[in-house]
Amino acid sequence: MVCLGLLAITLTVRNIGVATLAVVVLAVSYAYSPRGYRVAGNSVAVRRLAGTARVELNGVREARRATPDDVRGSFRLWGSGGLFGYFGLFTTAKLGRCTWYVTDRSKSVVVITAAKTVLFSPDDPDGFLAAIRAGAQSTEPRA
Repeated sequence: MVCLGLLAITLTVRNIGVATLAVVVLAVSYAYSPRGYRVAGNSVAVRRLAGTARVELNGVREARRATPDDVRGSFRLWGSGGLFGYFGLFTTAKLGRCTWYVTDRSKSVVVITAAKTVLFSPDDPDGFLAAIRAGAQSTEPRA
């Protein structure tokens, strides 16, 4: 719908500046949208065309499936609120300030670390959570 809306505006206004802006918005949004996730050691790598984002998992306090209450009252501070996904900096009533790398909100996972709160949407949420928990356990100091 957004793409069609930008096309309609571009055709209506018939201005090269508007057309350029529409193409830039689409290209940047697509380039920064999450393409996949990889849990490796003590971090999650978020694959994007614009480069891989790394989220450190030091001090994982909580890792679980997201609930509707987690995202209720969400407000986008900086990022995309639906164009090729939900990614960037958001704030929610329950989680506070958090970073999202989400393409499918029905598969959202919340990871709360000592440093930040992050939402992901892997194809296999349970496998993703198991990998995070396994990594978190292997980094705990032994007595």
